[in-house]
Amino acid sequence: MKPYGWYLVLGFVTTVLPVAMELSVPRLLQFMIDDGIRPRALDVILLGALYMFIAAIIGALSTLGQGYCRAIVSQGLAFDIRHALFRHIQALSFANLDQMQTGRLMTRVSSDVDVVRMFSSAGLALLLRVLMMIFGSVFMLLLTDWQLSLIMFAVAGVSAVFIRYLMLKAARLFTLVQQKLGELNTLVQENLAGVQVVKAFARANFEIEQFQASNIDYREKNIEVGVLMALAMPALQALTSVGTVAVLWFGGLSVFAERLTLGELIAFNNYLMIGMGPLLFLGNLLMMLARAEASAERLLEVLDTAPALKNPPQPHRARRIAGQVRFENVSFHYSRGREGASNGAGASGEDVLHNISFTVESGQQIALLGATGAGKSTLVSLIPRFYDVAAGAILVDGVDVRDWEASALRANIGMALQETILFSGSVRENIAFGAEAATLEQVIAAAKAAQAHEFIQAMPAGYDSPIEAGGANLSGGQKQRIAIARALLIQPGILVFDDSTSAVDMETEYKIQAALEALARERTTFIIAQRITSVTHADQILVLDQGRIAERGSHRELLANSRIYREIYASQLGDITRENGY
Repeated sequence: MKPYGWYLVLGFVTTVLPVAMELSVPRLLQFMIDDGIRPRALDVILLGALYMFIAAIIGALSTLGQGYCRAIVSQGLAFDIRHALFRHIQALSFANLDQMQTGRLMTRVSSDVDVVRMFSSAGLALLLRVLMMIFGSVFMLLLTDWQLSLIMFAVAGVSAVFIRYLMLKAARLFTLVQQKLGELNTLVQENLAGVQVVKAFARANFEIEQFQASNIDYREKNIEVGVLMALAMPALQALTSVGTVAVLWFGGLSVFAERLTLGELIAFNNYLMIGMGPLLFLGNLLMMLARAEASAERLLEVLDTAPALKNPPQPHRARRIAGQVRFENVSFHYSRGREGASNGAGASGEDVLHNISFTVESGQQIALLGATGAGKSTLVSLIPRFYDVAAGAILVDGVDVRDWEASALRANIGMALQETILFSGSVRENIAFGAEAATLEQVIAAAKAAQAHEFIQAMPAGYDSPIEAGGANLSGGQKQRIAIARALLIQPGILVFDDSTSAVDMETEYKIQAALEALARERTTFIIAQRITSVTHADQILVLDQGRIAERGSHRELLANSRIYREIYASQLGDITRENGY
């Protein structure tokens, strides 16, 4: 709240003024009764009424100002927290994000921020007002009659014990409620992301049952909260009623004994109501505080998460890179918080790459082959330092990737990943995602190289045609070609194609390869492919098996010397004796 200091000061003043005006009313009533009504002094009554009217006007204007300040502070606070969360999430590494489920992160960015906003808007001002009303009324009660005030202290003491019990129980419950909401959001997010798989395998009923179980869990925790909050008000009302009856009884006896005037008794009873009324709300407000505290802790859990990958104190930077890549005895495993490695490459905590060593010179093409789970995608994800190696080193242009500034390194690596991700926006915006300043001519050139120009031109608005979230209005092959164009447009020193032509037909793939061959002469290119025809032209082919390099060499060398490579070739293209020259 620091940036809103002046609004906080003004908000505090506009909270204090209405309380002061309200606390003055019982004293004015006492004055009007004892010095005006009983002696029939009309001028005193009129003066008291005028003061009460002025107090009401000041209170109303102050409340209006307080509402304005609350809106500025609460909305500003929510804006700042959301912005800080989103910026921090962007700074987190893949190792961090692997341990945070998307649905739970969404709950924190939306629901938890909103809980904190609601408390900073209504809860904080009301809590401050309630506390001032309670302590102000206690002070005025003591000034009016300290003996009757003992009743107030007895009631307040019992109420404090009860509220403390509610606070302890509520804090635990609200944390559980937000956790259950996060689990529910995760289920919804995963279901929507995988809706095609769910329908393809007719698993809708299973998904509904899972959602129902989680929804019931969430409902039961909310019912517990509701019961707790429902218990608070009647219990505090009962205590207030007991206090009021006791004051009227003992106060009435004091008036009969002429120890108190009638005006003092009425003023005392009003102060008691002023003090006990807010006490009824204090339980709910403190539970609102407990809920906000639980949400704030969940927000801080994200904000306090230090990125697993950090830039060195003096990072290496380069606008362009030559593209030499060297792996030196690299081993790698995913963190244990990860459900499983990408593409099934090993269980969490186990090495998915073992002692990998090879060198790729600038401008060379290197292909990676191997069964699913062999570690191909994992290997290329280490080049832009999405993860840090467990052992060994990866050098780009002779510099360890851990010594590079991450953004400078990644700006020189164009990636068309296995899972094609497109964003809401136009075709042009998606292709120019990594090069916002690119001209339309440059975008078109990249699209032509990726064999995407023809189908883009056929779309209603061409390059300005909208793409739905996730590319829902495009085929798999069209999405892959836009992703390839996006990687080519930034003109990187290193290109990575991770099975990025798996959804296009053989003829289109051949055209893409022909275009890429010309573009890739001055760039180092890594190609992961399932089709062996996609890698025959590579300078070097690495055959991976269970995270190790089983074989390496050119296409002809591997046909001659590698049993695994010959088996892959034969399974896709038939008898290897038909290979020209073999």
